Amino acid sequence: MSAPQINAAVLDGIGRTPRYGTFPAPVAGAGEAVVTVGAAALKPSDRLMADGVHYAPTAFPQVAGLDGVGRLADGSRVAFFAPQRPYGGMAEQALVRDGLWFPVPDGVDDVTAAALLNPGGAAWKTVIWEGQLTAGQTVLVLGATGTSGRIATQLAGRHGARVVAAGRDQRVLDALAARGAGAVIRVDRPRDELAAAIAAEGPYDLIVDYLWGPPAEAVFAALMHAGGRGPRRTRYILVGMAAGEAASLPAMTLRKAPVELIGSGNGRPVPVADAAAAYADLLRRAAADEIALDVEAVPLAQVERTWTRATADRRVVFVP
Repeated sequence: MSAPQINAAVLDGIGRTPRYGTFPAPVAGAGEAVVTVGAAALKPSDRLMADGVHYAPTAFPQVAGLDGVGRLADGSRVAFFAPQRPYGGMAEQALVRDGLWFPVPDGVDDVTAAALLNPGGAAWKTVIWEGQLTAGQTVLVLGATGTSGRIATQLAGRHGARVVAAGRDQRVLDALAARGAGAVIRVDRPRDELAAAIAAEGPYDLIVDYLWGPPAEAVFAALMHAGGRGPRRTRYILVGMAAGEAASLPAMTLRKAPVELIGSGNGRPVPVADAAAAYADLLRRAAADEIALDVEAVPLAQVERTWTRATADRRVVFVP
């Protein structure tokens, strides 16, 4: 009698596109649990894993997907992360270490919960945990039209901040303005013009940067121009490098403006209980339409044709 099989997004080697195929069903050992997967989002980190850049696998075949949402054997719904290799989230079942999950409350569907898990947690960690945001502050989100940037913009606004959203996609910028952003700025413009637009909406207590590269250089120019007229300190948190890995930082920026420049993830780790509470709060806000995200649910069987498709304006979520 053959061993039970599941359908999954199977990765056969570094640099390969996952294919839809069968894989041996997981069997839980001591300290493990099998999750019946309801949804798993496609994230940049998943593509980086497949390319051997981030969490690179060393043995194949391997199931793709670094997290997902599903049900445990007792029926409870959870959002899980870091599944046990060779199992991943993009499958009918995943294998997870006991406790490496967050409860998923009622009121939000699996697809939305999966879409919010990674970018929502990252946005909360940057804005609230590392950014130490308080009501009444002014926040600049550089790269606000990406998935995590959109959540960060809305989350900061819901916590009482005035938010300036900067990005390339005018449609998303307009949507963020309609949902409460204090101002929106297109970043695809000459540096001096962008710097002037950023300076005009400041000063800033917190800058969350998903872009780096030339847009960051425009921010530095704006901060230097503002000089001592800004707040006592601007906390600048670098999260991503979507616009380039290098940016020139003039020495006078740090001498003329009170800037604290840090990389996200370098501070104290977030306790699991705090992260779980933050995720539950994000889901409640999503259910109440306080945080919105464009999501596209795609059958897992279409993983190969969807994997490399450009979806910067929305989050693709695979449904087994």
